[in-house]
Amino acid sequence: MYSEDIDLRDIPVSCASHPIIKLKDTIKILVEKGVKEIRVFFRVGDIPENLVKFILSKHGYSIEELRKLNNGSLLIIAKRSERRVLS
Repeated sequence: MYSEDIDLRDIPVSCASHPIIKLKDTIKILVEKGVKEIRVFFRVGDIPENLVKFILSKHGYSIEELRKLNNGSLLIIAKRSERRVLS
């Protein structure tokens, strides 16, 4: 299984650069590459937890695990399942 990390903890918050924009843009690329598992590191002060979950689910990822890290940030591990088309 191919997996990737997305670390949103050190992205400056401005109108042109924001962790939400980075998350959405990165997920689109990872979906195209066929990445099955994503580990997203973020701070709730930058992005609400529910918004991260929503963006991941919008792209077909389901939340497998949520961890609170020692530095106060969160880690979400999400997996994307193959969708079968029934004939």
